[in-house]
Amino acid sequence: MEQSHFWIRFFSTISVLFVFGLVVLGGVVRVTGSGLGCPDWPLCYGSLIPPLEYTAIIEYSHRFVASVLVSPLVILTCGLIWLRHRRERWLVIPSSISVVLLIFQALLGGVTVLTELPGAVVASHLALGQAFLGSLVLVMVVSYRGPLGFDGTSKTRRGFSMMTILASIGVYLLIISGSVVTASHATGACINWPLCNSTLIPESVLSVIHMGHRLVAVLIGCFLIFVLQWGYRDSHSTNGFRILSGVTGATFVIQVLVGAFVVWSGFQSHLLAFHLAMSALLWVCILIISMLTLTKSQDIDLAVRS
Repeated sequence: MEQSHFWIRFFSTISVLFVFGLVVLGGVVRVTGSGLGCPDWPLCYGSLIPPLEYTAIIEYSHRFVASVLVSPLVILTCGLIWLRHRRERWLVIPSSISVVLLIFQALLGGVTVLTELPGAVVASHLALGQAFLGSLVLVMVVSYRGPLGFDGTSKTRRGFSMMTILASIGVYLLIISGSVVTASHATGACINWPLCNSTLIPESVLSVIHMGHRLVAVLIGCFLIFVLQWGYRDSHSTNGFRILSGVTGATFVIQVLVGAFVVWSGFQSHLLAFHLAMSALLWVCILIISMLTLTKSQDIDLAVRS
């Protein structure tokens, strides 16, 4: 194994783990109402050390992870790739994009605080954060499995690859729809599950937004399960691929159940945070699956099973 590839794999994997944690921590900031725990930016009440207050500590811990842990890791990974593997475009492009997204994400985080958390900006911050996480997942997968592409693949495998890409887009849209629910303050608009206030037809704008998210979850969920079972049941799929497909499917089911418990529990903050964490995990899993189907070293030959 080439030593430089080892370090790219190491740093890209650590980056994905830390950014995943950062996304989850950002969700904790949001569901605990800590977004203005530090009303200024980049300092907290004009100081590098936040006051010993619950919301300030939560908000500042999110900033700390972003600036002290995530930023150096992402920049270091990109720098190493440019230094040793600048001709490998599948590493150079996504790693460079991740640095650009990192900068925009930091600036958008500052705008979010300074403009006192407008819904559209908060939702954009989450959408950008998930895209940032996705770019790092791409770097990680390519560092282990090689460049992506359809060259030399069968027509059936190409079809399955396109299905997994569509499923990834669907999961991303599902996450965004959930963010819209939170940003529009429609989380508590439906106090029952699966119905909305004991009826199937929402009666207000906020309940329409809330039920719209549930409808998106049903539609995308059915498609996701179809794609996952296709890959899982194929006799040529590797055991690792089957396990990953099973884990992804289980993650989606848990995500739905946690969403139900969020409503049944009266929207408790720890369940809301867990719901957000599972959505990020689902995003990472389906991304890895879609990228694996595009790597030349992936030894699966998928076929439709009746």
